[in-house]
Amino acid sequence: MTDYLELTQDIVRRTAARGVEAEAIVMDRQETMIRVDRSQVEQLLRSGSKGLGVRVIDGGRVGYAYTSDLTSGSIEETWQAALALARVATPDEHRALPDPQSIPDKDLEIWDSDLSGISTEEKITFAKQVEEATLAYDPRVVMTNRCTYEDESVHVYLANSRGFAGSYGRTVVVSYVRGIGRDEGGQTMAVGLGVSNFYRDLDAQTIGQEAGQRAVQILGGQPVKTQTGSVVFDAMVTGEILSYLSMALTAEAMQRGRSFLIGKMGQQVGSDKVSLLDNGRLKRGLVSAPFDGEGVPTSATRLIDEGVLQSVIYDTYTARKDGVASTGNTQRTSHRNLPQLGPSNFYLQAGTFSPDEIIASVDRGLYVTRIMQTGGTDPITGDCSMGASGLWIENGQLVRPVSGVTVATRLSNLLQNIVAVGDDLRVVPFRGSIGAPTIRVEGVTIGGTR
Repeated sequence: MTDYLELTQDIVRRTAARGVEAEAIVMDRQETMIRVDRSQVEQLLRSGSKGLGVRVIDGGRVGYAYTSDLTSGSIEETWQAALALARVATPDEHRALPDPQSIPDKDLEIWDSDLSGISTEEKITFAKQVEEATLAYDPRVVMTNRCTYEDESVHVYLANSRGFAGSYGRTVVVSYVRGIGRDEGGQTMAVGLGVSNFYRDLDAQTIGQEAGQRAVQILGGQPVKTQTGSVVFDAMVTGEILSYLSMALTAEAMQRGRSFLIGKMGQQVGSDKVSLLDNGRLKRGLVSAPFDGEGVPTSATRLIDEGVLQSVIYDTYTARKDGVASTGNTQRTSHRNLPQLGPSNFYLQAGTFSPDEIIASVDRGLYVTRIMQTGGTDPITGDCSMGASGLWIENGQLVRPVSGVTVATRLSNLLQNIVAVGDDLRVVPFRGSIGAPTIRVEGVTIGGTR
C-alpha cells in the first residue's frame, strides 16, 4: 500500500532539487450520495477519487499541475509540467511557501471511524426514514423534493520544500429534504437539514419533521403592508446571510477593494451583541483540520468582537502583502485546484436568549423562516434585499403566515441593529461551514402591499 505522505515528500525533494520551492498534495476522497422519492431509490452514487497536485514557486512565479494517475510516469510528468509553467508565469514578490510551524497535537474529533462500517442499505433506510418523517408530519405535506443522504471521507497528505509534512482525515455526513406543503390557499416548500462529522449524530425524524413543520407553518401566507420594523431571522436564514458576510471579511476582499468594511478596522461596525469568529480548529467543525491547505496551523480568529472589527482572515499570500501572519485559512477543495483563501468554521457567537424569548420580545414584526436570494445581497456594496416568507408577530405571539414580501437593509445596518442573539446556534454547510443562531434586527424595511 502506497504511503502517500512519503510520496509527497519524495516529489517535493525531486522538484526542489531544480532550485525552486515545491509543494505536493495528495487527496483521497470517498463519497456516497443517495436520493429517494416515494420510498424508491431515485439515485445512488458511490465514488472515489484520488489525485496529486504539485505547486512550484520560482522567484514569485507560480506553476501548478495535477493528475489522477499516480503511476511513476504520470507523477514525473506532473511535477515537470508545474516546473515548466512556473518558468513562464508572471512573477509576484508575495508568492512564497509559508515557513514551517509546529502543529498542535489535539484531537479535533473530525473523523468518524464507524462510517466505513455503515452499509449502503442502512444509509438508504436512513434517507427513506427522512422522507417518511416529512410526509407524516401533517396531511398537508403532500410530497418531498430531493430527499438526500450524502457522506464524504477525505484523507489529505501535504508536504513542501520548507520542511512541512503532515496528513489528516475528515468525515462529513449530510442529509436534507424539501417538504412541499399544499392546501386550498397554495403551495409552500421548506428544508429540513442535518449535518455532522459523525453519522450517529444525525436523526432522520428530526430532519424530516423540520421540513414538514417549516412547510406547513407558512401555508396560506399573505403579504403585509410595507413598513420598517423588527425582523427576527431564524437560525437557518441567519446562516444564509452570514455566508455572504463571510466574503467581506477576507484579506483578499479588503486588498482588492471588494468589501463594504474597507477602512473600518478597529471601528464599531456592529452592536455589542455581535461577535463573529472563524475557527479552523473547532472541535467537530465541518471543515476543521490541524493545518490549512498550505501547512499553516489552523487557528481561531476573532473577526468582530462585541461589534468592533478586529481582523480578517489571511492565507500566506495576503498575509505577506500586509506584513502579518497567516490565520491558517487556505482552503483546498480538490487536488485539481490551487490553494485559495476562504472561511473555515465561520460563526456568530451564540447569545443567551431562546428563539421563543426573542419572538416574545417583539410587539410587532416579522419572523423570517425562509429567504429567496436573487442576487440581492452584495458583500462589496453591503446591499441586502431578499424575498421572504415567515410568520407575523403581534404582542410577542406568532399570529399568521406571511409570504410575498421582501426584507431589505444594508449589511452595515444589519450588524449595527442586531438587538438580540439566540442561544440556538446551528451549523449549515454554506460556503464551508456557517454557524448561526436566531437574531432580532431593528430598522429593516419589509416590502409588501401599499
